Amino acid sequence: MKQLFEIETDKPEVLDEFRELARKHKLAFREWKLAKNDNPSPSGDPFFDNPENVKEILRRKKEMDAGNIESVTLSDEAIKKLLDSG
Repeated sequence: MKQLFEIETDKPEVLDEFRELARKHKLAFREWKLAKNDNPSPSGDPFFDNPENVKEILRRKKEMDAGNIESVTLSDEAIKKLLDSG
């Protein structure tokens, strides 16, 4: 059974050692250059690429941390209505 082994590094000397090890053992390997991504979403959700969206989230978090939010309680019916409206 074949297996894939993945490494991620920005150190050229480490990459050179892995390349040499792969060649020594006649292993296939592929390389990709990874772009720096400031998107905090693990899935790369494009919502977070918009700086205004991130700014709004941070603003709301700051309000929440300061205790400047009002609590809202929704009935089961209201929750169902909100979820079914999509």
